[in-house]
Amino acid sequence: MPDTVEDNSLNFFWGKARPVAEAEEVISSMHPLIAHMLDVAAVAILLPESKCLGLDCRQLGMLIALHDIGKLTPAFQSKVPECWPEQAFGRCPDEVVISRHDADGLFLLDHVCKDQLAPLFGTNTDGLDWSPADKKQLWRAVAGHHGQPVSSDGNKSQDADLKLLAPYAHKIVGVLLDIFRPPPIPSYSFLEDLLQLEWRLAGLTVQADWIGSRQEWFPYVRPEDVADASGYFWNQALHRAQAAIASAGLSPAHISPFRGIASLFPHIRNPSPIQALLEVASFPADPTLIVIEDMTGSGKTEAALVAAHRLMASGHASGLFVALPTMATANAMFDRLAIAYRSLFQPSSHPSLALAHGRALLDERFVSVLAPDDALDSTTVNKGRDDTAEICCSAWLGNESRRALLAQVGVGTIDQALMAVLPVRFATVRQAGLAGKVLVVDECHAYDPYMQEEMVALLRFHAAMGGSAILLSATLTKSVRQKLVTAFREGLCQKEPVGLSCKAYPLVTLVGKDGAEELPCAPRPGLARNIAVRQMSDASSIMAYVSDAAAQGAAVAWVRNTVDDVITSAKALEAEGLDVMVFHARFAMVDRLAIEREVLARFGKNGTTADRSRVLIASQVIEQSLDLDFDVLCTDLAPMDLIIQRAGRLRRHERAQRPVDCDEICIFSPDPVTDPDPQWINRVLPGTAAVYRDPALLWRTAKVLQCKGQIRSPDMIRELIEEAADTSDVPNGLMMASDEAEGKGRAARGAAVRNVLNYDAGYTPDSALWERDVRISTRLEERPYVTVRLGVMQEGQIWPWAALQQTALALPHERKRAWALSEVSVAQHMLAVCPVADTQVEALDAARAEWSRWEREAEDQFLLLLLSETEEGWKGYGSNGKGQDVDICYDEKYGFQIFKRNLT
Repeated sequence: MPDTVEDNSLNFFWGKARPVAEAEEVISSMHPLIAHMLDVAAVAILLPESKCLGLDCRQLGMLIALHDIGKLTPAFQSKVPECWPEQAFGRCPDEVVISRHDADGLFLLDHVCKDQLAPLFGTNTDGLDWSPADKKQLWRAVAGHHGQPVSSDGNKSQDADLKLLAPYAHKIVGVLLDIFRPPPIPSYSFLEDLLQLEWRLAGLTVQADWIGSRQEWFPYVRPEDVADASGYFWNQALHRAQAAIASAGLSPAHISPFRGIASLFPHIRNPSPIQALLEVASFPADPTLIVIEDMTGSGKTEAALVAAHRLMASGHASGLFVALPTMATANAMFDRLAIAYRSLFQPSSHPSLALAHGRALLDERFVSVLAPDDALDSTTVNKGRDDTAEICCSAWLGNESRRALLAQVGVGTIDQALMAVLPVRFATVRQAGLAGKVLVVDECHAYDPYMQEEMVALLRFHAAMGGSAILLSATLTKSVRQKLVTAFREGLCQKEPVGLSCKAYPLVTLVGKDGAEELPCAPRPGLARNIAVRQMSDASSIMAYVSDAAAQGAAVAWVRNTVDDVITSAKALEAEGLDVMVFHARFAMVDRLAIEREVLARFGKNGTTADRSRVLIASQVIEQSLDLDFDVLCTDLAPMDLIIQRAGRLRRHERAQRPVDCDEICIFSPDPVTDPDPQWINRVLPGTAAVYRDPALLWRTAKVLQCKGQIRSPDMIRELIEEAADTSDVPNGLMMASDEAEGKGRAARGAAVRNVLNYDAGYTPDSALWERDVRISTRLEERPYVTVRLGVMQEGQIWPWAALQQTALALPHERKRAWALSEVSVAQHMLAVCPVADTQVEALDAARAEWSRWEREAEDQFLLLLLSETEEGWKGYGSNGKGQDVDICYDEKYGFQIFKRNLT
């Protein structure tokens, strides 16, 4: 071995060199590399998920410690000249060859140190050795710890640096081997086992590195403090790692035994049939997929949590993540889980409950449960909370959506889960967060072709990682159910197809390695309904219908398919004297969250008769997963599954008395004539035609509903969905548009297949086009959107809109949150530029200085719109995607409105 370096030479290589200014005591300007490597290894060994990798803790510690060996290079050490290891390399040169330390690390492991590391790899019981390619899979996993896999192919030309560096690389490997003394890792007989280890190891390395890099938890030490590296590891790193994991909210949370649904939901004395079935059904012994199809209001969510608890209690999982279609539905689910999630765990545990979506930190319900880093210490938990309903989430987990998936219980949008199978940075963290959990997906039918393919990839990936999943839907077609079941079994390496044949509804499908079992279920007593369908083809008739119901004191909702239609109808009804609420996605976040809370309080299960007497005009934000109950419901025509979902908001709960005693849904739709012309839908509902591109699907939905005249559940649900989905029934006049929509659907599916990660390729740059989170979206948008931040000029300074609504947000430390709460998402073709006067440029620059660097630089994606108060309300100006001037109005009643400039 060409190692002739001095024993203490490694201590002078730095691993971290940015002391935290707020640290109580900084005893060193840098943290030695060997100390950082041991810190991270200690975290990895103690993280609960480390037990799922199948490695001895000595083997795991050795592998993870090597993650930053690339920091030995002059390219990295020269980044902080004052910390340059002169004792090892001599004087710091003026120039060095630029390279990435993660790629350098892979090269050192795979080439320079391969002989020295050979004893780490052994033979299996069949006498098979590790191949060089198999070893490289592990080195890729630990080296690619900065969010994406790396390649070492470009590093072989750095001969001069390698000659200088090799002795130190050998030295550090020798030190680590002496500390951990790892037994040889037996080779893997099956490729699927090695792939799972590679992906899991990649996620664990990032997670451990994030925690081990936090200076508050791992204070910098002096080089002399790691002169005895072994003593440092055993006496300092492990103790700090244990405290850090607790502060991060990742200490083991022990699962409570399953004792029936009453242990989770004491208020449920008589379980619904779907709940009772999942209390006793025999689950597969291996990773399990459960598909629950039942009516809205049947208790599917509680049934899913019963099944999840059983899977957790049997050792299948250590937690769960509930994925929902929108932020509003995720927020509502967070409230529901906050009541029940502690019952999933032993009383002595302190599990974290996290909300995972892009706007989670803007929701006061979640922010209020974020604890300081030491809050998981039982002595510091807020004593004001009732112990049986204590909600807690470490600030470290809650401050970032991708970290939130690591919490024992997570609630978020489906997008956060889907990003685990997209080539975005730190996808492996999301994979690690999901791998040991039961993935619960609500409204799993509610995806376009692009997202459906992503969902297929997610199920395949999740199963391959050893995870179980539960899918919920009231309106799932047989073809989609078959596709999801097949994907999960493919993840279990079961290529033999399993045909699904049962047409019963409600239905539970249990899937494992051995096949699939379809279990018909009785409907919930009292939930069987016969909802009459009334179709109206003009807006005036709908408005009269709404007005009549409102006059009787009913809770009325009209679901419109576009925001512009929502606003137009609301204003027309207001003009007739009705008191109307408006709810859609084009509000500043501060106002949207307030409206969401009011809608749930007023029209939810506990809404009082007096509060409920109101008209709500809303977009699709209310059609799924929100527990809302209206006496009268109108809706624009939409695909059948969505019509059924919307109908689930009609007379949802038992009430002693209702102002209108009629089980009827009113559908705004053109007459489904036998031979519709190409303008059939566009003539009556142009906005709907733009949202739902297949007019034949809308026509079939209208025709089936007109023919049946009712939505009879549960026995008619399957029939309605399948007939509307029958693509063989397309009238000639709609054929061209339907074919175009089908073509776009195929293209979207193809784009998704190209974008998702190739699990079988492993954690390699060749498995996909790896990018940052903002480059690849979970949703395919034909038209790009921009984020518009609303600002108001006062006394020469631009204030965030939210700071005017909530004075606490005007405080300096709240300004970043205030700007985020002032955001509205708008299609770029509607608003692309927000110019300001020359006299306002300085104030504009000062306001944007409060944003992150990325937000400031992305001027085409983050716009600042200045609003001025006029007699008619708050107004602003801008230009659309064509460069045309537009006028903008904003208020808390109707939200964000854009009008083409009137030049007359």
